[in-house]
Amino acid sequence: MRRAGPVTFVLLASTFVSACGARTVLDVSSREDDASVTADASADAGRDAGRDSGVDSGVDAGRDSGMIPSTGPCARDADCDIGVCRGAVGFSPADLANHPLECGPTDPDGGPVGAPCSSPTQCGRGLCSVSGVCVEPCRTDVDCDAGERCRQVFVPTSARSMQPVLACTALVAAPDGVRVVGPEPGPTLSGGMDAGEDALPALGDDALVIWTGAPASTPFIARIATRRPPATVFDAFEGGDPRAPAPDWGVSPLTVTDAATLLYPNGPGTPDSGRGFDVTFGASSPTPLERYVAQRSAPGRVFDVDAYLVGGGGWTARSGVAPPDMRRALADAGAALASAGIVLGEIRVHEVVGALRERYGVLEGAAGPAMVPEELDDLYALTAGQNRPAIPIFFVRSIEGALGIASGIPGPHVLPGTGASGVAISVDLVPVDEMGVVIAHELGHYTGLFHTSEIDGRVNDPFPDTPECRLDRDTDGDGFLRPSECRGAGADHLMFWAGRSPTVSAGQAELMRRAYFVR
Repeated sequence: MRRAGPVTFVLLASTFVSACGARTVLDVSSREDDASVTADASADAGRDAGRDSGVDSGVDAGRDSGMIPSTGPCARDADCDIGVCRGAVGFSPADLANHPLECGPTDPDGGPVGAPCSSPTQCGRGLCSVSGVCVEPCRTDVDCDAGERCRQVFVPTSARSMQPVLACTALVAAPDGVRVVGPEPGPTLSGGMDAGEDALPALGDDALVIWTGAPASTPFIARIATRRPPATVFDAFEGGDPRAPAPDWGVSPLTVTDAATLLYPNGPGTPDSGRGFDVTFGASSPTPLERYVAQRSAPGRVFDVDAYLVGGGGWTARSGVAPPDMRRALADAGAALASAGIVLGEIRVHEVVGALRERYGVLEGAAGPAMVPEELDDLYALTAGQNRPAIPIFFVRSIEGALGIASGIPGPHVLPGTGASGVAISVDLVPVDEMGVVIAHELGHYTGLFHTSEIDGRVNDPFPDTPECRLDRDTDGDGFLRPSECRGAGADHLMFWAGRSPTVSAGQAELMRRAYFVR
């Protein structure tokens, strides 16, 4: 087993807004308010067709079995008397079939474990995850180094197949200047609305706290209480009175993922951390939680992007080259973020192929209190293996009822491979010339920004320098605030519920630059 470099595991969060969650929703009330809708989201030509019927035959291109003799099958390096456990050679790729492994020497022309890659031939072990990292096989966590976990990754093995393998994956991907403490033991949740409680110390000037549980356990923060003075400062089950003050906690109380996040502070009105907090959780099923706390010494300004192509627009990538329409959309997103002092940096492209491309290309069946497709957590988990800080963006064909959706407010910035690690964009529902603003809006959610105003007049944004649009502007009395009714009161703002403009306030810009994946 190779030894990783030193890992500082002192590890240096999300509220879904309105009934639709951290998403840009479809406003179909008029063409004026919804000019971006160009396709029927109900037309689903991308339903899960099961395993790829087009199994490719022949030896995987570019791998010469005569040069790498095998000494037997394996699951980890400890199974090999000679050589290492690596991807087998000379096999016929079969979509979603377990990737065969065998003992043998590493390819001297391939990169080491942890190196960036876009094909198996670039890795000494012949294993390149779809997240773009050379990986090492494992059987359990004990086969991996400190700071890693043994998790399933998908390895593209042909133009139409991806095959799963258990591999050692980085727990944390954080830029310089971000300190991460964890994983530390959190509470063991029993399931239900009051499933368990965690005690947090004073958090200082800033912190992103992330709790992760078992897959499908859906932990969420139900309440937060200060100790001295004792007071409940957040309750996920309070009534939704649109006249109520804006919340000051970056919390996703209702999710469909395996992660819950807390951003502190989320605005100038967030209570002082004082002597600490008690956080009460709910969960759909019993699970132990692990806790990570990220903190940073100074703001950043560069968003790196891991772009996953999942059928949207028919986009493909060969040798990591981004399709032209995606480059244009990301350039427009960068222009929209410029008002926040943010620039887009490196863009790394990963293509999801085979049955998973069909399965996740059309996301439908939104369910649960957050009203998001349940397959999103499996889609975001494809980031397992990523070891460089970035914002993962999944370009799918369509999402039921949404132009785009972020995993939370905020997402788990420094943790790849969770069911909340990313945002998704409905490529086929958004004209290319409008997609950049949709992307920037969802990135705003992922960093920790709420909608400035909701369609029902509720205001979530905690910043005093952002505009509000309340129900007293509902001129037609239908109970919904359209952009035309909120002109001059936030409709021209990036984080308005149907935001189509790049306008960002100074307070929002500061929060975005403080995101924990930003360098």
